[in-house]
Amino acid sequence: MAISIKGVNTGVIRKSNNFIALALKIKEPRNKESLFFMSAMELRDLLIALESRLHQKHKLDAAARLQYEQARDKVIKKMAENIPEILVDELKNADINRRVNTLELTDDQGENLTFVLTLHDGSKCELVVNELQIEMLARAIIHAINNAEMRELALRITSLLDFLPLYDVDCQDDGNLEYDTYSQPEWKHNLFNHYLAVLYRFKDESGNEQFSGAVVKTREATPGKEVEAITRRMLDFSPRLKKLAGVPCQVYVRTVAANNAQPLTQDQCLRALHHLRVQSTSKTAPQAK
Repeated sequence: MAISIKGVNTGVIRKSNNFIALALKIKEPRNKESLFFMSAMELRDLLIALESRLHQKHKLDAAARLQYEQARDKVIKKMAENIPEILVDELKNADINRRVNTLELTDDQGENLTFVLTLHDGSKCELVVNELQIEMLARAIIHAINNAEMRELALRITSLLDFLPLYDVDCQDDGNLEYDTYSQPEWKHNLFNHYLAVLYRFKDESGNEQFSGAVVKTREATPGKEVEAITRRMLDFSPRLKKLAGVPCQVYVRTVAANNAQPLTQDQCLRALHHLRVQSTSKTAPQAK
């Protein structure tokens, strides 16, 4: 049976300065309570889905936006009146079987987002979040992390919500590509519409020109402030691209495919990055910054 939300509460389990899990307690409409423990990875996945729906709401026209915000505020007020208590013992003696191993968005076509949570003991729970509850839930998660003085973790998680990394690449002198792949589930692919190839042109410590790059999915089809910000945040996310942090770069961006017309293969993505590299050395390519 699906779990619906009447109220939520959150708390952080940590060991020294290390984040272990976020405790998420849910009060259901008949006042039954359910407690889950979520790692940073599962929190990120949950927030990706929540933030995607919020992005849609931010694009509403003024009248529809006002109507949504008024309805949301009423729901938030009711949720604030129904916050379940988290006991200290529930955090100190956390039940490992209530740990969420995986989270999947299975339905987002209506006003509700439906998630399937697979727990440590192998059981599955269906969690239903109404779109009017999203801001309160997201706020509770981030507030708990910040309150535990783990702002860096909160920033790291929230910086990864508006794009989906697929590949990052170092371009070799012989024209070959050395790359890492980030396998993403279909439900995440469905939240982002556009494939972008990003190329970083820079000089190494010896003064030789080098190229690195990435292929990501985003909600923005053309280069702009949002895409420019993503190209910077990729350097924090990617182990391969971290070396470029603080290094002067020319950044080139090309839209490879727009509007989720059809999934691109690995070969198509890497070819697009290779072609962008060739173009960048022969003529001016579209620049993000």
